[in-house]
Amino acid sequence: MKILVIGTPKRDFHIGFDTFVLGLSKTGMEFDHYPDIVKQSYGQTGTYQMKFEGRGISYPAYQEVVRNLKRKKYGLIITTVARVDYGGGKHGVLSTVSRSLKYSLQSNKHKMGGTLVLDWIKQGLKLPPFAVLDDLDEPFIHPVDYGLLLHSAMYFKRELPFNRFMAFRLFKFHLTNEELMTLALKLRPVWTGYDPDSISVCTPMDGLTPYHERDIDITFLGSTYASYQRRLLLPLLDKLAEKYKVVSPKNGRLTKAEFYSTLKRSKICVSPEGRGWDAPKHYELPLFGGLLFLNRPTIEIKAGFKDAENCVFVDNLFRDFDSLSRHYLSNIARSAVIAQKGHELAKNELDCGSLARYVVNSLKEVV
Repeated sequence: MKILVIGTPKRDFHIGFDTFVLGLSKTGMEFDHYPDIVKQSYGQTGTYQMKFEGRGISYPAYQEVVRNLKRKKYGLIITTVARVDYGGGKHGVLSTVSRSLKYSLQSNKHKMGGTLVLDWIKQGLKLPPFAVLDDLDEPFIHPVDYGLLLHSAMYFKRELPFNRFMAFRLFKFHLTNEELMTLALKLRPVWTGYDPDSISVCTPMDGLTPYHERDIDITFLGSTYASYQRRLLLPLLDKLAEKYKVVSPKNGRLTKAEFYSTLKRSKICVSPEGRGWDAPKHYELPLFGGLLFLNRPTIEIKAGFKDAENCVFVDNLFRDFDSLSRHYLSNIARSAVIAQKGHELAKNELDCGSLARYVVNSLKEVV
């Protein structure tokens, strides 16, 4: 069964979708990707420096994709959402204008993600079953994606509320409870994951320093922009720095290689929620052998994080962060065991290949 993957030209906007694509390239499953990520993207390395070159991904032209659809050569379609931010990113005025012209959505071949799939549905093109991978930060589904949700076999949502009805709160039309239940049963949690090859470009992933030999006690180097929880964390780190070796954003911006090197020396690595609960660092940090501290989940998660078993959940307002930090830094043997289990979880179950297999196998179950 061949899969058709419909992506977007902005590769640092759909981080979770990118890790899925990279994971799919490792699973041995045959798939086509439209568009050509390397040639048509204006930011193909993305925020997290993901590398698509040399992955053996097939990038057929638009006309070939349509011919394959008509000939029923695809068994599944997996697409991003229809809501695509073409104006975002760190680009100048000329770049913004050129992108708006290139991706003006005036023709089908320039439509990307769910926008293209919705247009095919409107045209009456016979499509195989499809799934949506919604890796946006918001815990709700945008109204523009209602058509995708309605026609999809499954809708994967990264920030999936415990009360799944809350995902539909932006819809301005009336839905009965029965209709809501039908839609809610299509929803599945999904995580961002990580691509080990993209990390290994910056640092070796083996030869980790034994836990008891690490010289940094606590590390938090996430962005604090527009994050209330992360801003709450900073004064607590300052207080702990009076006794412990702490690395925080106050130490300055690090390169990716320096960041990973710091993680290899750290006993506790903190990954608080950002714009949403899910964050790529949740899955990268434990790879380097530190004890992962993260906020107690406020969404439905698929990743197998278990408090005091392979990570440590802290209060969402960090009211117990100080006491938990001092406790685990005073109990190195226990911390080392939990950190090792977190490392094994991240290495074996949270990478991009595991993400791709989860998405495809879940979809196969309902098709």
